[in-house]
Amino acid sequence: MSDLYAAYGSNLSRAQMRLRCPGATVAGSFLLPGWRLVLRRFARLEADPAGCCPVGLWRITPRHLAALDRAEGAPLIYRRSLAETPCGPAWIYHEVVDRPGPPTAAYVARIRAGYAEFGLDPAPLLAAIAEASAD
Repeated sequence: MSDLYAAYGSNLSRAQMRLRCPGATVAGSFLLPGWRLVLRRFARLEADPAGCCPVGLWRITPRHLAALDRAEGAPLIYRRSLAETPCGPAWIYHEVVDRPGPPTAAYVARIRAGYAEFGLDPAPLLAAIAEASAD
């Protein structure tokens, strides 16, 4: 079982992760090739051969993983799978139920904070926000 979790949405926020998974620690970041960030009501990944989605890595425990499963509605809303990262396999959630609607300003603010905290290039997030606004 992996002790890494790959976050691309609101779980990039250190404040949110402190609430959901006290004791989880930052393990790095990387670009996930073949995927792009999409914002509907919540963040999701969509397959895109030309895409690359910024991801933050967290070091977690089995207790944290159970808390994330509850928070993400796994396996009914998001399903969890392993993705290869430069640090080894990491758990990542993929939305299986499309929940339409624009994201709230507070939700986007948490993701923006997470991007800044991980030092991620905000361009993919800004593109996702623009696309969500156009829908």
